[in-house]
Amino acid sequence: MYIYKNKSLFLSDRDGIDLDEQTIDLESKITSKILEARDKLHVIVKELKKIEYPFYTLPTEIKPRKIAALDGGGFSQDFVGLTIIPSRAAGAIFEQNQDPIWIEEDDVEILTMDDDPRNFGSLFRDLLEVKVALKLIELKPDILFLDGSITNFAYKGIPHSLRFYLEDIGSIDEGSYIEKFFSLYQQFIQAAYSLITKCILSNIILVGVSKDSRADILMKHLYSNVKKRPPINDVSLINIISNDKAGFTKPIEFSPTISPVRQKVWKAANVFQEKELQSFYLSYFILKDGAQPIRVDSLLPQKNRLKEIQEAMVTYHDGNGFITPAYLTHKKAHMSAEYGSRIVNLVIEKIFQESPEIYKAFLSSRRRDVIQ
Repeated sequence: MYIYKNKSLFLSDRDGIDLDEQTIDLESKITSKILEARDKLHVIVKELKKIEYPFYTLPTEIKPRKIAALDGGGFSQDFVGLTIIPSRAAGAIFEQNQDPIWIEEDDVEILTMDDDPRNFGSLFRDLLEVKVALKLIELKPDILFLDGSITNFAYKGIPHSLRFYLEDIGSIDEGSYIEKFFSLYQQFIQAAYSLITKCILSNIILVGVSKDSRADILMKHLYSNVKKRPPINDVSLINIISNDKAGFTKPIEFSPTISPVRQKVWKAANVFQEKELQSFYLSYFILKDGAQPIRVDSLLPQKNRLKEIQEAMVTYHDGNGFITPAYLTHKKAHMSAEYGSRIVNLVIEKIFQESPEIYKAFLSSRRRDVIQ
């Protein structure tokens, strides 16, 4: 392996340092790639600047409301035979001149080697967030801000490795890791469906806010009649057409593709059979000149509340391009490595007390964790 010894890739002979051929060759490759990418992106930017898409000025009226917001966090540690995943979700009711009312929920999952820690851990954490959201709406907020897209509720990803088995749900073996994941998936979409329907019936505006979206929904909408569209996402598009000015895009209705497997999963769980719950509204907000665009999703049955959503985004702007409630709940829900390790160690201690044999067989540290 070649090791660089404090040599900059971009030093020249004038700096008095002899550059070896390998460093010079790498610098040449990097420069070539940068120029190639620059030329390609220049063409894309030039094309996108021709697009005329409605981009509106932000509302100026500030309307404090009783709102709720939430977020989730997690930690994961792998051992020779097990993966331990502590997770948490935290949300609060925020009301002017009152202290936040916090609701928090922690849980832990223990997975064996035949489970899928990455997908299972994500689903496990998402379910915790929905449980907290259901508790928050019992306190009757006017608006509930979710961390991430609402579409995740109905269209949560199904791992490719499991889709074949879900073609015939009735044939899933009881007790298998597939049955375990599918059971948790059903719990999640049923809880999410319950949250959506309760918000609609209780007139609670449900809003999904995503800061780092890589979606290309608006791009697909604008190029729906064109075979080939520029290979960029919506955020890049908004950065170009907004000219770095604050504002928001015209909301559009969009419907994700519904695969046959997803239809079967919905039907088995008796959720999202209504057409109006299979589509959503999408808009992008720039809350401050030069800030990163924020994706904002809302429900079709709440079409008459779009103006209130726009006002709420401005009312709770944190001054840095995002919204304050999301920042506060993220901070509360974040699970530090120290806290996550403490929970993992508690689980290990209890397993050791119950069965030293299981501890020795499954909870040894992996070689790569021991050797630095």
